[in-house]
Amino acid sequence: MTTTFYKKPTYWFASCYSFMYYAAGSFVFSFYAIWLSKEIGLTAKQTGIIYSFNYFISLIIMIIYGVYQDKLVLKKHLIWFQSIIITLAAPALIYVYEPLLRHNFYFGVIFGSFFLGFGWVAGMGLIDSYCEKISRAFGFEFGQCRTWGCIAYAVGTFIAGILISLNPHLNFWAASIVGICFMILNLNFKPDLSQSSDVIFQKKDKLSFNEILMVFTLKKFWIFVIYVLGTYSLYNIYDQQLFPVYFTQQFADVNDGYRLYGILNSFQVFLEAAVMFCVPFVVNRVGAKNALIFAAFISASRIFLTGHVNSIAIISVIKLMHCLEISTILVSVFKYIDINFNARLSATVFLIGYQVAGSVGVILFSTYVGQIYDTDGPATTFNNLGLVVLGFMIFAIIFLSRDRKSTKQVEIKQEITN
Repeated sequence: MTTTFYKKPTYWFASCYSFMYYAAGSFVFSFYAIWLSKEIGLTAKQTGIIYSFNYFISLIIMIIYGVYQDKLVLKKHLIWFQSIIITLAAPALIYVYEPLLRHNFYFGVIFGSFFLGFGWVAGMGLIDSYCEKISRAFGFEFGQCRTWGCIAYAVGTFIAGILISLNPHLNFWAASIVGICFMILNLNFKPDLSQSSDVIFQKKDKLSFNEILMVFTLKKFWIFVIYVLGTYSLYNIYDQQLFPVYFTQQFADVNDGYRLYGILNSFQVFLEAAVMFCVPFVVNRVGAKNALIFAAFISASRIFLTGHVNSIAIISVIKLMHCLEISTILVSVFKYIDINFNARLSATVFLIGYQVAGSVGVILFSTYVGQIYDTDGPATTFNNLGLVVLGFMIFAIIFLSRDRKSTKQVEIKQEITN
């Protein structure tokens, strides 16, 4: 990878894709739960139903996105579809989704699950995998362009907080405006794969469905899925379901907890951007497998420590450590996929092996973990959850593949070269 990545037009195109997509996502989702409860007046149970449907439908969409984008390589069919969804955010959410939720709840749930699933819940993995393909094709680090997505989400969340106080619909119109900019970007991005620095992208024949299915027969694919189920999905349950509640309970006035948590959350996203920019160089040095093990160690440490400290200052530091975990695992996963699988199948392996597996883990374990939290308390829950993640870290040490190109990928590169 060249150090002059910033001189490459493809780097700035990929960065703009990430920036615009995550900016639109922040306008739609940063205050989504508040919009559902405060503006539409849904109960906590109804909000839970919406989230469950959103993620369930998105599992199916992720599989479709992953397989289809690998066949397209850098063709923009799905990216155009994404730009249309983003541009339609305001009309669809204000004039269709909101009235349905108010007057015909389950029709609204179904409509929203597909619209938000195609656009954001599953779309996030599509955009990340597309930007990663651009980075690999034209010789720069994925983390260097994904940094702009972190910055966009942080800035967008700040602006969304102002807009929602004026009128929640302004956030959706802001997302639609970003969608128009996304379309303009798409019109101007014309990747020339003949100029690619990676010969994999110069292979002319299209991926067959059998080649894609072969991924699911590989032992190392299922080992990777088990790693994700035992680390990333459990960590998400801790970080999204348990930690916010536990953190705010440390304050005599829960509103003080909300305010500090919001400040920490914004600061954390900016830290993520800085770490995301730097972590590719570390991962290249220590290797993808070791970086995945390190990410699991950070996860286990954060979870375990939360059950043993009472200081708000230390708990705040634990919250900010999230930037190390999420940035490291995202960059490491793509590099691990590139090293251990046919690089042409990166979207399939990422969206199914990482995104789908992570979501399935949340669906399978979140209720059970929540019951333990209610019955045994936070200390016991965090101790046990931390030990489980630590166990899967040891599993990763033993079973994850070492950093070497698969025989199949080497054969493909030799075939193209010859």
